Amino acid sequence: MSGTDYILGLFAIVTGLAIADMIVSLHGLLMNRRNVTWDWLPIVAAAFVLLQIIATWRAFYVGFQGALKGPPIWVFVMLLTQNIGLYLAARAALPDHVKVGEPINLGDHYDFVDRYLWSAILVSYAMVIILMGLEPFVLGARQFPTIFVQLLIVFPIVLSLVIWPNRRLHRIIVPLLFLWICIRLLPARLLIA
Repeated sequence: MSGTDYILGLFAIVTGLAIADMIVSLHGLLMNRRNVTWDWLPIVAAAFVLLQIIATWRAFYVGFQGALKGPPIWVFVMLLTQNIGLYLAARAALPDHVKVGEPINLGDHYDFVDRYLWSAILVSYAMVIILMGLEPFVLGARQFPTIFVQLLIVFPIVLSLVIWPNRRLHRIIVPLLFLWICIRLLPARLLIA
């Protein structure tokens, strides 16, 4: 097992915990479905977070594939911070403690966590933007220039979700973000030979 395999292993643990938390939350909602007031916005936001986690895991894999040595510690810390931001977004996307028989309103949950959820995504994006901005100085070239440009465009859009927790705004932007990540991610191969 190489050193980069250990790095990817740690990232896989964090992303695995995030996905597992989302599955447990979804399970609680489905078990209590008769008492859930469903709302499409938090479901789309949760799906966006899940796809972002998958996209990040894939980027780590592609970025470290064939690497003979790991990144400097400061780069690793920034990558881990980016991964932690996604974990926190995953924890917030769906309610954690759903008890069978107790009513839960997904819209109220989203209204309670929206700033936190999108702030966690924003921290994640900020780490990637900073690292990609420094890539030419550290590596001599940019590995993923189109993703860098896309994140520069999407960052202020996500920032608007944090600044303005207006449901009308979120009902427009969140589906557009979900559509953007679907178009960007779903045609891509998970692993590259």
